[in-house]
Amino acid sequence: MVNLLYRTPHVHKDFEVCLLLEGTVCLLSRGREYTYEKGSLWVINPFTSHELIAEQPALILSLQISPAFFAAVFPQIENMEFSLDAPARDGQDPDIRASLARMLLDIASAYFHPGDYSALRCAGLICLFFEKLPMYLPCARISEKERQLSATRAQRVRKISSYIDSHYSEKLLLTDMARELGLTMSYLSHFFKSVFGMSFQSYVMKMRCEKARQLLLLTDFSLLDISIACGFSDIKYFNQGFRRQFGCSPRQYRQHFEHEELSQQQKSMLSTQDFLSPAASRVTLEKYLSSDPGGSR
Repeated sequence: MVNLLYRTPHVHKDFEVCLLLEGTVCLLSRGREYTYEKGSLWVINPFTSHELIAEQPALILSLQISPAFFAAVFPQIENMEFSLDAPARDGQDPDIRASLARMLLDIASAYFHPGDYSALRCAGLICLFFEKLPMYLPCARISEKERQLSATRAQRVRKISSYIDSHYSEKLLLTDMARELGLTMSYLSHFFKSVFGMSFQSYVMKMRCEKARQLLLLTDFSLLDISIACGFSDIKYFNQGFRRQFGCSPRQYRQHFEHEELSQQQKSMLSTQDFLSPAASRVTLEKYLSSDPGGSR
């Protein structure tokens, strides 16, 4: 369970099921934008790059589950892809949506209330959840050849993400990464945009600006020191990129929060995302288990 304002573009090797408990979230994936309201439920397929943005802190219940979890009983799930498009209002069954939301909360409750048989309950509920999921979300089956291509693609995405995570604070060139991965620059440029929905330069800029935002909120480092620490070539480039992403200069952003009394947890949440502790998650879950989590979309 996570309170979120912003999450940089990233990938998971698992299915990620999300239920929006509070707030509104904009999800960017493969060059498209999706907006989800309170009560929405969506699934991100393995190794699909996505970015999350919320104007106000959004509370999300998230379940990440590997396709390998189903290998013994339903291996064909590896050949399934769920759509990020919400079902049309006139074509959806609100009872199914509410039932899925309730099941996801029950899975979380079993996970956060460990007992002798809670693992069995979790596993059973997850299987039942995924059995019902295609009744709500559009789903396509891909061929084995497509799946193998997807696996190769995913391995490359992991390497790209890891390389950028390790080198964003340095001078980072597409030519250097192409050489590291044994690819031509033109191929890597095209591949990068098809996977992340943006150019290599835009992706690196987003990551650097988010790292800078964290340092602006949580340290008293000078703007120049932050610029250098986050890999910007000069302070002017830092200012331009930050303003483009957040709508104000780094100095203005820091001043906006400078005189506010923020707890450490709030500061952490404002910098990126704040994962609730198991104890806090249990308390929060009780609130939603006693209400109607799927009542609005």
